[in-house]
Amino acid sequence: MRGRAALLAGALALASVAWAGEPEGALQVLGAEGVLRLYRFETEAWPLEAGSPLPDNSLVELDAGAKLRLRYSNFLDFVVSGPARLTVYLVPSPTAGEFDDDRVILKLDEGFLLVDGRFQFGRPADVVLSLPDRSVPLPPDRRFFARAGQGRSAFYVPLTWSAGTFAPAALSQGAFTLLSQAAAKDAAVPADLAAELNRPVRLFVVARDFDQDLGLWPRPAVLGPLLAERMASIPGIQVVDGSGDTYFAYRANAALKGGQDFFLKELARAQGARWVLVGNCVTDTPPQENAPNRRSIRGQAEVRLLEADGESGGLELVSEAAVTRVARAGRPEEQAGRQAFEAASDEVARYMGWHIENLLQGRAHAQVVLRLEADGVDNAALDALRGRLGSLDSVQRYFRRSFSKRTAFFDLVLRKEPADFDRQWAAARDGSWRFVRVPGGEPDLRRYRAERAP
Repeated sequence: MRGRAALLAGALALASVAWAGEPEGALQVLGAEGVLRLYRFETEAWPLEAGSPLPDNSLVELDAGAKLRLRYSNFLDFVVSGPARLTVYLVPSPTAGEFDDDRVILKLDEGFLLVDGRFQFGRPADVVLSLPDRSVPLPPDRRFFARAGQGRSAFYVPLTWSAGTFAPAALSQGAFTLLSQAAAKDAAVPADLAAELNRPVRLFVVARDFDQDLGLWPRPAVLGPLLAERMASIPGIQVVDGSGDTYFAYRANAALKGGQDFFLKELARAQGARWVLVGNCVTDTPPQENAPNRRSIRGQAEVRLLEADGESGGLELVSEAAVTRVARAGRPEEQAGRQAFEAASDEVARYMGWHIENLLQGRAHAQVVLRLEADGVDNAALDALRGRLGSLDSVQRYFRRSFSKRTAFFDLVLRKEPADFDRQWAAARDGSWRFVRVPGGEPDLRRYRAERAP
């Protein structure tokens, strides 16, 4: 165990040193396959190693079957497929402000290039693609292939987000227009390069559980292993070794409690992950208003999905929480507490699965806010309305704005689309109250009338 801890500490130290020395905004080498050569001067070949930057005036030649993977910052990926010839230039950006920003120019003389902007999420990238017959700024948040050769160039876009069929396209003012609805049939995109569209995202999971009443960690752990198992079942996600392991949870305990994201991200980078899913699940007995024999145990799970690297430490992509209650019902506290752990962990893992599936398709979760107005509401109907909103997993959070003259106003923050909310609302069943939709109104407003159930 002591040797394992020393190995972990060494890996984190190396990751920290490497991270501190990376130039921001530069192209980094992620990996290389096959026979390829890097020239920084005309006749001298240089080694090309993963993790190293491509400096200004770098020329890379790739033989047939070779591939070179590059990344700009932490959100824009490139893959070059041989035979190919690519030169990288860094020039002063004309839009540079008080910082010395560089514009990256990718000059593709020959070969195929995949540009994968799934995880750009609107962040600026000052990158220009120079082809034999044109030079174009990269369109944001797009996936496409560029081909260069014999003084000409062409673009192809995937008709689906996963590898499959492709269509030739024209690029104008940052937007692609399909030249033909039919898929290209002349082997326009090499199969090995097309397969890069399905290259999985490496994810590291570290989470802790704590029983506040007993002052103990549950054994075995609940949240970490459950998240690792659920995320591993999502196509496009590769859960790295050590995910959900209590070994890492123990050592990251202070960081998980205190929100020390820099340590958690270094831990993920040491495991070779692009994203890190961090979580905290706590159970306790809330202040009771009922008789002791009706006591319940509350489970509270919070998880966040973070980019493991990038400028300013990367983004927090998703933040989710789940609160559940489990009746004690005369059972031992350990038994009821474990059920509360499992209920909260299961709920928050379900929420995260939906978010990650959307992220993998390049859709960042933008919080959708709906306004809800309910008429004919008394205190009993208000409790029923709150219960219904709390039961819909399309609703991330809700806030009561006002309640007067038997009319209640709420703001809803959705984790899914409004259409999903409407479907779940229509399928919900209540006990003594029902809420009837009042047609009309604004697109972001839902109006209902509370009625006593017959």
